[in-house]
Amino acid sequence: MSYTAKTTSLRYAIPKFSVFLRFFSNSQNHNAKSNSGFDAIGDAVALFSRLITMHPLPSVVEFNMILGSVVKMKHYSTAISLFKEMGLRRLTPSIVSLSILINCYCHLGHMGFAFSVLGMVLKMGYQPNAVTLTTLMRGLCVNGEVRKAVDFHDSVVAQGFLLDEVSYGTLINGLCKIGQVRDAFEFLQKMEVQMVRPNVVIYNMMIDGLCKDGCVTEAYGLYSEIVGRGISPDIFTYTCLIHGFCSLGQWREVTQLLCDMVDKKVNPNVYTYNILIDALCKNRMLTKAHDMCNLMIERGEQPDVVTFNTLMSGYCLYNDVDEARKLFDTFVEWDIVPDVWSYNILIIGYCKIKRIDEALILFNKMHCTNLVPNIVTYSSVIDGLCKSGRISYAWELFSAICDGGPSPNVITYNIMLDALCKIQLMDDAIGLFNLMFERGLTPNVSSYNILINGYCKSKRIGEAMNLFKEMDHRNLVPDSVTYNSLIDGLCKSGRVSHAWELFYAMHDGGMAVNVISYNVLLDAFS
Repeated sequence: MSYTAKTTSLRYAIPKFSVFLRFFSNSQNHNAKSNSGFDAIGDAVALFSRLITMHPLPSVVEFNMILGSVVKMKHYSTAISLFKEMGLRRLTPSIVSLSILINCYCHLGHMGFAFSVLGMVLKMGYQPNAVTLTTLMRGLCVNGEVRKAVDFHDSVVAQGFLLDEVSYGTLINGLCKIGQVRDAFEFLQKMEVQMVRPNVVIYNMMIDGLCKDGCVTEAYGLYSEIVGRGISPDIFTYTCLIHGFCSLGQWREVTQLLCDMVDKKVNPNVYTYNILIDALCKNRMLTKAHDMCNLMIERGEQPDVVTFNTLMSGYCLYNDVDEARKLFDTFVEWDIVPDVWSYNILIIGYCKIKRIDEALILFNKMHCTNLVPNIVTYSSVIDGLCKSGRISYAWELFSAICDGGPSPNVITYNIMLDALCKIQLMDDAIGLFNLMFERGLTPNVSSYNILINGYCKSKRIGEAMNLFKEMDHRNLVPDSVTYNSLIDGLCKSGRVSHAWELFYAMHDGGMAVNVISYNVLLDAFS
């Protein structure tokens, strides 16, 4: 190469290199500078605009680097626009460029466009690699089309394309997430046939899926298999299994797993401890739950808001709200910020033991701390107000969230329906019931039970029977509460023969007849 040619080459190369160097050094400091207004995406687009006007054009590799950075910043639409501009400049995309484009369309949920780019890949004579094919499979899975991802896998394997552990992990994860654990297990076996060795991440997906499906024993069998294969289980493996066995109350197996973790020098993390504390609290072993929390601290793990919320729930389960409140007041000592659920737990606890004023103080405090109460908060407070006889206040709060707040759900409506029925405001109750339909909500069996019981207590048995028939039209199956309310109402209105007919219908329909049903009928003859 001549000296002139060399200097010409350097003249183009040095500016491009300096621009790239400046850009990528800025990208590394993006997090540090973002708070001061540093705009990384703006720099990326500016760099692209500069390179696209150069003569001759830089290599497609340099453009791919920019596209890749834009995608990492999750500006998928911008990346697509930049790619189109490359096309206008007649810059031939590489397989990497096209794979980036496929990834963008997948993230945006435009799977049709993603597959049209795959057609472009084939038309240009490129060979799709495992990364490109896996990107399409992941896109289908993320966009709720796991079965299509499976069909796509079958198609590409039939055409001789080789996939890797990431490809199979994507499919196994997708199938486990939609509860198709058996099909996921088949893919685990297919990996063996394709000579692709599953790693611990893939086994974890299977173990997690099996545990969530209630097949904890099978999950443990898979754990034993991977240990036998010389694959080291990690914290996620153990946490999944511990969660599974805790859910079943199988403490011996939980203890064994904890011993295995000690032997293999795998330290439990805060998530593992929280699962154990939660299980102990739910099984009314609060002292042991506290011991577990203390062990966690001794081992150097910092409790988080979930830890404290779990322990507070445990105390509230015992109706020991004062101890729960003491725990709540120590949040600041641990530099933990209470969340909405921290407040909900205490509010529900106070309402349960009829200390509604303290619940209201906490409810008001939430607003002062810029926490937005959710529908559980409002429903709990409304329920507490109703049960303490402050129905007008409850109605004000209910009306407020109807006008602007978290939309009341079926549970919220049922709380108000129950309160109105108990004070025999049946016309107001039925008006509220109809409002549910207007707001797009579907009343459940409890909604009908509340109204039927209210009508029966108000001696409006005909309207109660009409609601009973309506349940059938809406494909709602009456339960023992429905039948017992109607049987009691019919007996008290002197229609004992009709009550017996309903009793036999209840029995013939396979509904469990309990002692309440018999007592109601016996009282009619006493």
